[in-house]
Amino acid sequence: MNTSWQQFLTSQGAKFDEKNDIKTFGQPDLEHFMVKHGPIVSDLSKQALIKVTGEESFNFLQGQLSNDLKNITKNQAQLSAYCEPQGKVLALITVFKINGAFYLSFDETLKETILKRLTMFKMMAKVELEEVSKQLIQIGYAGEFADLDLQRDFTIKTKEIYQANTIESKEINDVTVIKVAGPYHNYRLFGSPSQMETVWQTLRSNGEAVGSADWSVLNIIAAQPTLNDKTSGQFIAQFINLDKIDAINFKKGCYPGQEIIARMHYRGKASKRMLRIYSKANIELKAGNEIKLQDEGNRNYKFIIINSAAEIYEGTVFLAVTTIKALENLTGDLKNEHGDIFSIEPMPYDLTEN
Repeated sequence: MNTSWQQFLTSQGAKFDEKNDIKTFGQPDLEHFMVKHGPIVSDLSKQALIKVTGEESFNFLQGQLSNDLKNITKNQAQLSAYCEPQGKVLALITVFKINGAFYLSFDETLKETILKRLTMFKMMAKVELEEVSKQLIQIGYAGEFADLDLQRDFTIKTKEIYQANTIESKEINDVTVIKVAGPYHNYRLFGSPSQMETVWQTLRSNGEAVGSADWSVLNIIAAQPTLNDKTSGQFIAQFINLDKIDAINFKKGCYPGQEIIARMHYRGKASKRMLRIYSKANIELKAGNEIKLQDEGNRNYKFIIINSAAEIYEGTVFLAVTTIKALENLTGDLKNEHGDIFSIEPMPYDLTEN
């Protein structure tokens, strides 16, 4: 994390844990409750951020990522996957452009692995890769009326998912705003440390600052997968619903894993899917771990955890991958070995196979 930015967050009341993640800004109960409707602002500056430049940067990335980079402009970002040849996803990446350069934002635990792999595959291509998360700070802002807040405070309209915009005013310039999927209006903002201090203070005047764990609830509610070093390379793209959230373009050219992913799309259907599950019990579930549940007919079901968080009011909500066909025989409630009840919740997007 950028040292001056960390000092700024500390001055704002941030309390850090041993991993340098923000636990709270001093009012944990209020912060957690505010996630329900917002507005909330959160530090995302630990996320990896790779800047890609050079005259062959487009062709290089087009041959590496699952989505079609032709659709990316200064006003349009996208979600894409970086896969290995067997179609398993190594990282989920938000891709956008600033001043002609491509930027790749993804989980901080994969920073070294993905940068090393991209560097290996660029070979003699005229491409430069640079990790710039300390130069370009990332924060998140979300809430029921977050779109109106941004319009009022910064005179920008960013309404559609993955639409991008730039804040240009007397006090703030060259701050990029991207709308991402979420249960409410959910934004990522990128800018220099000095600029982002002003942006942070402006946004915080509207709502509450929250820690890393509280922010992750938004992705779970919206059923948006996240991958880290525990789940990287474990799931074929369709298993974490990437075909349902526009992270794959089936008409573009080749990229690692394209053949496997396309075959599943055109010739069959996904045997596994990511689902959202809730329990009133307070349970610690870590990404990559397996949880075994049983129905009233004593049939067993296995779920691999993608992400988990404390629900707003009580209990635990999480995303997990499981075999879909097995659920056709589900009877009654799902329970763990302690008798805690688990419910499979409706998804915010359609999982029906075409």
